[in-house]
Amino acid sequence: MSVPKRKLDFQTADDVIGEIERLRLDGYSRLKRWNLTQMCEHLTKTMEGEMNGFGFRIPWLLRRTVGNWMTRRVLKTRSMPSVPTLPSLRPTAGDVAEDSVVIEQCIATIRKAELFDGSLDDYPFVDGLSHDEWRQFMWIHAAHHLGFLVPCDSAEC
Repeated sequence: MSVPKRKLDFQTADDVIGEIERLRLDGYSRLKRWNLTQMCEHLTKTMEGEMNGFGFRIPWLLRRTVGNWMTRRVLKTRSMPSVPTLPSLRPTAGDVAEDSVVIEQCIATIRKAELFDGSLDDYPFVDGLSHDEWRQFMWIHAAHHLGFLVPCDSAEC
């Protein structure tokens, strides 16, 4: 019997960090290919890129139509579809033992995102996000990925 992806709904940075810590301490089984370190590296790259700028934006028409529709849908449903990861956001960490440095860096980046009040004018996928909407999008993104890790207390490890 296969285990379904977990439906997580993080409302705060503390929720995301708590789940990362739980998975790190208690162990988990994977439903897809990335481990916790790889997910943390991806989440860090994504949040840092969005706070500091990725250096690209999709065309205005796509931001106003597809980007806006997808972003609003994700925020409303608090669920994110699986889509291919941009090569620059893929983890470089190998599929080996967990790397506490990468995980701690992710936690620090989540704390930074929690307080972020910088410009979102260069956000690459949609225009007009508030900081609260952006943060919720980040927490939903984290829930999407961490949902593929099943804690040992609810799965055979």
